[in-house]
Amino acid sequence: MSAVSDEHPKRWTFAELPYQREAAAALARALGSGRLAHAYLFAGPRGVGKEAVAYALGAAALCPEKPLEGCGACNTCRRVFADVHPDFRRYEAPGMHFDIDRVREILAEAGRPPSESPRKVLLVVEPEKMTYRSDAPANAFLKTLEEPPGRTTTFVLVSHDPRQLLPTVVSRCVNVHFPRLTAAELAEALVRERGVPAAEAADVARKADGTLEGAAAAVDEEQLGRLEAALRIMEELAAGGVVEALGAAQITRGREEALALVAAWADLTHELAAVRGGAPDTLRLEALEGRVRALAGSGRLVTPEQAWEALARAAAALRDNSNVALTLEELFLELTA
Repeated sequence: MSAVSDEHPKRWTFAELPYQREAAAALARALGSGRLAHAYLFAGPRGVGKEAVAYALGAAALCPEKPLEGCGACNTCRRVFADVHPDFRRYEAPGMHFDIDRVREILAEAGRPPSESPRKVLLVVEPEKMTYRSDAPANAFLKTLEEPPGRTTTFVLVSHDPRQLLPTVVSRCVNVHFPRLTAAELAEALVRERGVPAAEAADVARKADGTLEGAAAAVDEEQLGRLEAALRIMEELAAGGVVEALGAAQITRGREEALALVAAWADLTHELAAVRGGAPDTLRLEALEGRVRALAGSGRLVTPEQAWEALARAAAALRDNSNVALTLEELFLELTA
């Protein structure tokens, strides 16, 4: 369990994509000119937006409201983004490899005409797994690439390691290279996909490895650190009182740090509410779960509802340039049962 719960990845239209705009623009031009290839190979490191671009292509190809672009809001686009549209299918290996039966399933779907739209898009994730045990699945797939079933089906192969693909598979596809993301792209993605504050997103993006996964992991690590610090101060408050908590909070900290601390206490209060409400499965802080449970059972703090009200007042006061130390002291008094 991570510090922040994982959610379904955000889906974008071509116009909305916060990254890989060059690849998206090339695909949009091909679609708009009627020259969309029968097979594309999206190749690049894991976590650089390859699938996001594939979904944007699916929306643009199928959307009736904004053809060739995708509106992102109509029933068709929503079903594409939710993986429930019959003319947009996503396939991945059920384990470490694609077996021949799974490949035949893909090929059978490719041979059927579109159900609702003028074309269909078939997304195959990690096609390199077709060669992990034998080349038979890849060779079966290759035959369809060599003899496409028609002009209404487009394959999109998303590969993190195209070196593992059969060279003949690679040669039958239009290759689209996906580089690591720039710091600016990562920062924008963190703000728009995960709601990370802009300043924090920019700082994380500068230190990340150019991938969405690396940046998200860094955000989770920073958030977990803040929540652990917030928990440590609340433990001091429950065990010793206001003076000890003020010492742990380092009352000389700046206003922005104090606001971040108050936000972390609000997140922590959600965890305490989950425990008190008998819903431990909703806890996001597996590494701190024992301490959260102990704090919830201490009986030294006010109810979560009272805590949220006190925290809201403290945040408003800090934004109004109140004295940081006095605001924290008043907050701790209000949080003590």
